[in-house]
Amino acid sequence: MLKVQCGTVRNQILMEELDDEKRKVLIKYDLHCNSDLFWERPKGKYPQKTFFSHKFLRKSSVIRIIFYIYQLCFAKVKYFERNWDDFVPYIHSWRDGFIECELYDMEFIKHKHTDIIFDLRDLKKITDIKEFVAICDYLDDQKKTLKSKKQNISA
Repeated sequence: MLKVQCGTVRNQILMEELDDEKRKVLIKYDLHCNSDLFWERPKGKYPQKTFFSHKFLRKSSVIRIIFYIYQLCFAKVKYFERNWDDFVPYIHSWRDGFIECELYDMEFIKHKHTDIIFDLRDLKKITDIKEFVAICDYLDDQKKTLKSKKQNISA
């Protein structure tokens, strides 16, 4: 039945199935569901791009959805999902600089323990798994070092 609905009605019905954060992601990236129930960016001045199925959207975390839009690999998705408590979502404004934001709006990720800010577009450029593992190890080591320093100060 959904496949034969007009696009506007289909989008409305499918968006009602989703939580508010996922709806905000779809709105931010101007995604619409096609008759095959895949979310895509409609044709405009850029070629039409299909991102993911509605089933994927329903089952996935907001982090996973955004990382999929940015075409980040599974290793990056798993690392950030597993360690999300160590990070804060950010956007950048030319006027105000980096600003903490809601998860759906993130374009950057700040590591709480080192203040390192990662651009999601730059994370996509890291294609060597060894390089990514080295970054993860560095972040994890810095977190442990800072925790032990805090414990020594409070002792």
